[in-house]
Amino acid sequence: MPETSSEAVTKAVAFANGLRKNIAVSGRQWAKWPRGPSDLAKILASIESVQQRLQGSANAEEGAAIGAACVSDLRAILEWTTYQSASIATAQAVLNARKTRAFAERFGLLEDQDTSLSRLLDSEDSLIENVRTKNDYMQTLAERHPHLGLPQPLVSAESLTRTIEKKPGKLALIQRIMQSMKRDPRGR
Repeated sequence: MPETSSEAVTKAVAFANGLRKNIAVSGRQWAKWPRGPSDLAKILASIESVQQRLQGSANAEEGAAIGAACVSDLRAILEWTTYQSASIATAQAVLNARKTRAFAERFGLLEDQDTSLSRLLDSEDSLIENVRTKNDYMQTLAERHPHLGLPQPLVSAESLTRTIEKKPGKLALIQRIMQSMKRDPRGR
C-alpha cells in the first residue's frame, strides 16, 4: 500500500525534529573550536529550512515526493554532522596524545625512547589521517548537496600537523636553579 503524502511528510517532520534535537546536543562540542557556534547555527538553520519546505507540502499532491527529497537532505545533514563530531573527537584525541607525550618526555617516563616515542608519533599520524579522511567525506557531501549550505569542516588536518613548542615553564626554571645550586652551593 503506497504511503500517502500526509504520512510521508509526517515521518519527515518527525525525523527533522529528532535530528535538530540530536545535533543541538552533540553540537555543543563544536563550540570549543573556532567557527563552531556559527557552524552549528548554520546546520540548525538548514534543518529549519527543510522543515519549512515540509510544512508547505503536507496537503500538496506531490507531498510524498517532497517528503522523500527532504528525508534525503536530512540524511545528508545527519551524515555530515556525524563526520563533524567524529572529526572533532579524533582531533581532541590527537591533542590529548600530544599532551601525554610531552608529559612523558618531560619526566623521562618512556622506557625505550626510540620505540615508545615512534609508536606515539605513529598513532598521532594515524589519527590525523583519520581526520583528513572524514573531512574529505564532509566536503563531498557539501558538494553533492550545495543547497544545504554545509560549512567547511571545523578541524583541518593541517592545523593538527603543526606542533607548538611550549616555552619552558616554572618547573624548568626551578630545575635549572636547583641544578645550579648543586654545582656551587655558595651561589657563586
